[in-house]
Amino acid sequence: MRTVIVSVIGISSVLLVVMIQSTINTEALRSEEISEALSTAMVQTMSEVMERESYGIENRNEMIAAFLQAMIQKVNSDISLTVKIHQLNYETGTMEVEAQGEFLLPDHKKKRVSVRRRIAFASQG
Repeated sequence: MRTVIVSVIGISSVLLVVMIQSTINTEALRSEEISEALSTAMVQTMSEVMERESYGIENRNEMIAAFLQAMIQKVNSDISLTVKIHQLNYETGTMEVEAQGEFLLPDHKKKRVSVRRRIAFASQG
């Protein structure tokens, strides 16, 4: 009987450690994914605006659409994404954006991560 109790406690401890590690890994992975997607989408959009590359973004609405399209393409996981544009200046090439992602952890609790970035892009012209 003592062996069974010790075994149950040991297995429970191992499962608890695995769940904690899985939760930490999931949270870090989602946060990194949102951060990388936000940074990449901002740089890609601002380079198209300032260097007049690609199909040509000609106003603020097209800039927002191009940014959101690039951002969505970069996020691969099942995240409920909210994007807040705090500052956007088409003429000077500045942009400040916050991305909030909500996802489920392995224990089925919702977790929210938030990443805010600011970029000022100088054209090479």
